[in-house]
Amino acid sequence: MIADMVKVQLAVPRFKGDELMAWLQEQELLHVTEMNGAGKKDRSISTVDQDMAYIQFALEFIKRLRGELNIQLKKSWRDVFARKPVASVARLEQTIKGLCVNEINTKIRKISDKLAVLKTREQEITDLMVDLRPWSKLFVTGAQLKGSDNIHYVLLKIGVQEDLLVKRAMAEIKTAVWRDVNRVLMKKRGRVYLEVAVHKSEASKLDDIINSTSAEVVNLLVPEQLTVAEHVESLQEEMKSVKKQYKALLEKGKPFLKMEKELQFAYDGLLHRQEREIIGRKTLQLPRTMIITGWFPRHTYKVFSNLLEKDFPFAAIDIEKKPKGTPPVALKNSKNMEPFEAVTNIYGKPKYSELDPTGPLSLFFLISFGLALTDAGYGLVMMTIMGLAQKYFRLKREMKKMVKLLFYAGASTVVFGALTGGWFGITLENLPDNQIKSALLSLKVIDPISEPMTLLMVTFGVGIIQLLFAWIVRGYDHARKKDYAAMVFDDIAWFVMVILLMLWLASSGGLFLADLTQPILMSLYGAVTIVVLTGGRAHKNLALKLGAGVLSLYGLVSFVSDTLSYSRLLALGLATGIIGLVVNMLGVMVGTSVPGVGWLLAAVVLLGGHTFNLGINALGAFIHSGRLQYVEFFPKFLEGGGEPYRPFGRVSKYVDNPKEFI
Repeated sequence: MIADMVKVQLAVPRFKGDELMAWLQEQELLHVTEMNGAGKKDRSISTVDQDMAYIQFALEFIKRLRGELNIQLKKSWRDVFARKPVASVARLEQTIKGLCVNEINTKIRKISDKLAVLKTREQEITDLMVDLRPWSKLFVTGAQLKGSDNIHYVLLKIGVQEDLLVKRAMAEIKTAVWRDVNRVLMKKRGRVYLEVAVHKSEASKLDDIINSTSAEVVNLLVPEQLTVAEHVESLQEEMKSVKKQYKALLEKGKPFLKMEKELQFAYDGLLHRQEREIIGRKTLQLPRTMIITGWFPRHTYKVFSNLLEKDFPFAAIDIEKKPKGTPPVALKNSKNMEPFEAVTNIYGKPKYSELDPTGPLSLFFLISFGLALTDAGYGLVMMTIMGLAQKYFRLKREMKKMVKLLFYAGASTVVFGALTGGWFGITLENLPDNQIKSALLSLKVIDPISEPMTLLMVTFGVGIIQLLFAWIVRGYDHARKKDYAAMVFDDIAWFVMVILLMLWLASSGGLFLADLTQPILMSLYGAVTIVVLTGGRAHKNLALKLGAGVLSLYGLVSFVSDTLSYSRLLALGLATGIIGLVVNMLGVMVGTSVPGVGWLLAAVVLLGGHTFNLGINALGAFIHSGRLQYVEFFPKFLEGGGEPYRPFGRVSKYVDNPKEFI
């Protein structure tokens, strides 16, 4: 059901405003609304954003440090679905007070800057060594690379295809001499590295050869007193030194790893302060008083007011008798019904004036899921996994709902799987005669493979019942709103008409009630007449009334179309069974065809195949069962689009709220 909401105003002395905001954030009960005349607080002198930036920089540095040092965080397997630590707002505030953010930031930034310089130099050395590698056997100093007054000296890189062409051209230069320094060959192309010297009087001829080919002049950065080989060696030594310094700096930063949790707490504490500042702009700041307004679920009001009186005895609280604005929507269901809120929340919140669809959809969602998966073995696996997850894993509240929902879905699958004889894709008739076989066969009612039409009729039956139930739900909603005309003419009349239509089709077809065909037909005429005469009652013109009433009968086509949508359950159920059967056949084939290790390969095929089949078809069953609710069921009585109830609370990045695990 949708929780009844009340709108309240809280007032405290202005000097207690920040304390109240922190308290409200911890309680997470008040859905804050902006008050008329609320002023924007000046945040120009706030250091929250600056401190958050400093801490974020420190945390990124720590993450980088851990990666470079290859230090893995130790996590319990129980925390696989909730990896963040938990702490109260008070604990986060205490952490902020105990940290000197500026000092920590200064120390980390010094190390980070030095690491950046060393990393840049390391990359520079790497790039230099890449350039020098082909010339490492060149024993020429940096000064000699520049040539002399009479000698023009160049280093050339040419493609192996033009090697002979360039050398023949240089052979025509009388003073040219050259030598292959290196030759790098690849499959389709290669490079030849040459040192060339000519008399300066013929330097232009060498330039012409270079310009007429793809030869490249290479300029090496080598100190004048060192040869290329010596320079390569010196760079290698420098690289060792840079890496050593880099490693030493990483070791120097290690103590900050122990501060990661405290920094995360401080960041989230500042994030909460930032959120309080944002919400604070919605409050009314009077000279001596701060006033804040918002919505509560009525059932939490008494608990809240008692807590407020205990912690803020000077605070005033008042319920608005005629609240303005549309209340936010919060769902309130029993513990057994809460898991189905996960399905409703995917669709969105109903409007505050509408019904909560969680209860009406619950049974039909489970039936649809069970018919879509139809394998009792898979259902038992789902129940086992979800049961173990609830017992051994640390789960948040919303995750608990989903796990419990899947447990229910697994139970439904066991029921429908047993009724259709689905047990891990095994053909029960082929099992050896024993008590287990007899028990399983005694539960089997329908064989989806040999009797698909029977199962199709079952899915259509489920669809018809749910669609008829939608009129009951809508009729109840109209009665709740005291719109009795809509309840009678739009809900009851249509419900009766469709029932009579199906009875007439069955009786005229000789299925049952054959002797009542005529009375049923006359009753059907009466129901159709009521629908036609009242379907256009919103119009004032008599012709429009009648025309709209006749056109409203088109809803029967929509009813049939929606019913046909439930055939997807048959397709999904058959897919599960057939894939499971194929997996078993493959397992047997592998097991019998491979000597020695066939049993092991068969186990791998069976485990992998059935895991895939369960995963993909359970996902399909969830999606399509939900779709039937959203597309075929909800539109009959639900518009949706309500504003979700979002109480002012914690907005966490690194730290979880302990209340999320209650």
